Amino acid sequence: MSANKPTKAPEKFIQLLKKAMDEHPQKPSLREVARQTNLSPAFLSYLLSGDRGVPSNEGIVQLARVLNIPEGELFNAAGKPNDAALEFFRRDETAPIMQKLTNVPKKRWPEVNQFLDRILKRSRQSGK
Repeated sequence: MSANKPTKAPEKFIQLLKKAMDEHPQKPSLREVARQTNLSPAFLSYLLSGDRGVPSNEGIVQLARVLNIPEGELFNAAGKPNDAALEFFRRDETAPIMQKLTNVPKKRWPEVNQFLDRILKRSRQSGK
C-alpha cells in the first residue's frame, strides 16, 4: 500500500508568497515569517518548496497580514474560500444561487464575475 502524498499548494499561491517575501520592505527571513504567522518554519519551508498544501484559513490570513498581501488575493491564489464565503455558502437562501452557478459553463465565469462586481459596486454607491 502506498502512503498518501500531501496535496501540493497551487503554484500561483506559492509564487505569490515568494514574491511577497522577496519584495517585502523588511525582507523577513523564513523563520521570521513563520514566527509572526504562528506557522512552523518547517511547514513554511515545505509549503514554499511545493511539498505541502495550503495552510488553514487562519494561516492564510496571518500570511496575508505579515506579508502585506491583500487577503482576498491570497485566498484566490490558494483556491480556497475565506471564512466569510464559507459562512455565506451555509445560508439556506444561497442554495438556489449555488445550484444555478454549477450550470454556468466555465467560459462564462468571467462574465458572471463582472456582473456580480457591477451589482456590488451599485450597492456600495447607493449605500445598500
